[in-house]
Amino acid sequence: MIDLNQSALKAIDLTLIPITEGWKILWQCASTDINKYSIGCEQVSGQYFSDPIPLSIFAEAGEQSIELTYAMLQLATGFPVDAYSHPVICFVDNDAEVEQHLRVAPRLLPMSVTANFRDYGGQLTTEGRQVVWGKLFRTGHMGEMSNADKQALQQLNIQAICDFRRAEEMKRQPSQLPEGLEPTSISISPGSATDLFSALNNEYVNDDHIDEDIIDDFMRDINRDLVISHQSSYRKMFDTIIAHANSGSIIHCSAGKDRTGFGGLLMLAALGVRSECIMADYLRTNEYVDIAKEVERWAVSYYSQSHNAENGGVDDELKGKEKSPFNRKAIAIILRVKASYLQAAMDTIDSRYGGVDRYLRDEIGLTEGELDLLRECYLYS
Repeated sequence: MIDLNQSALKAIDLTLIPITEGWKILWQCASTDINKYSIGCEQVSGQYFSDPIPLSIFAEAGEQSIELTYAMLQLATGFPVDAYSHPVICFVDNDAEVEQHLRVAPRLLPMSVTANFRDYGGQLTTEGRQVVWGKLFRTGHMGEMSNADKQALQQLNIQAICDFRRAEEMKRQPSQLPEGLEPTSISISPGSATDLFSALNNEYVNDDHIDEDIIDDFMRDINRDLVISHQSSYRKMFDTIIAHANSGSIIHCSAGKDRTGFGGLLMLAALGVRSECIMADYLRTNEYVDIAKEVERWAVSYYSQSHNAENGGVDDELKGKEKSPFNRKAIAIILRVKASYLQAAMDTIDSRYGGVDRYLRDEIGLTEGELDLLRECYLYS
């Protein structure tokens, strides 16, 4: 469910729920004047391909909801509409001099296998502007992209990919990308698969007992280290995104949560998004990742093959006697995110560097001109 009542300008009394082939719009109050609302569709980084259509033409008398399927929108607009089209809710305030707009789109994109592939745009800034949809994406590793997924990247006009994985992670799961699209390698160690598994290699995590506090401390330490030791890496991220500011970009690592989560924090902060909105976006990993499915994928990719290859298989006499470094319960905890993890990064930025604005300028090295360019390219006017 997407709560539309987030406008800094005036309350919007609608809620939008993504459905399989479109969107469902609801309103709680029977007195809501649906005639004040219209919907249009945009595709690929804010390029409109339909004029606003009054929502009232889709409404039925006495109902407090509208289902807008792709087929209905395509018929109404005369243009192709699919999962990558972004609905634009246009709220008209009769007391305002100009029309008020709040744009809403599905965050999770329907990739066939790749987990947690989502649009992290759409946030509101402290000045009431909105981050564009369709240009900023984040995900986990891209080693299982299907041909349909590759076509989606082309449709989304993705021209820049920042890969935060280490060399051994890239070798184990090389990205499957459209021909001609090359990722920018930005190797960052904290939060890598190797580091995550090392959290399980201690006396506090075994098949009989999991001390979740130990894992939580480990994850908070990772986030603090990202702040303190990897400014040059995230500077390279900004350089890559700025160089392709007129197209779409992806930031990703293996799980798409720690290294990627901190990258998302810095990008959204540079655009002026509130810290609570940045935290809410970070926590969406828990909503969008099928943990049970991901645990099994990691079991195959990061333990079974390498363990057997490195050890020449497991002797039958040792089976059941050795401690398994791949504890499914523990890795399920690690694949989730908690607010305290990213908060550790935020607190470190505040206490050590005097706040995120100073961190972006003094540590990452963003100039006023670069910040202005980012806001010009990634915020709706």
